[in-house]
Amino acid sequence: MTNTELLENKIKESGKKISYLAEKCGLSYAGFRNCVTNKAEFKATHIDVLCKELSIDLKEMKTIFFASRGA
Repeated sequence: MTNTELLENKIKESGKKISYLAEKCGLSYAGFRNCVTNKAEFKATHIDVLCKELSIDLKEMKTIFFASRGA
């Protein structure tokens, strides 16, 4: 489960557009937003691209993309 708030903050900090990140992931804008808001899941390849594009380290990756459902 994606931590939407943390991911959105990383996107804002980067200054990159959602449409750019969606294209880099091979997703439509709507498909990307669905993943960010947990209506769909990011694939490992998407997570890899986002970590590179947003300078997300391993610890942040776990916190953002593998947030526990009960937390």
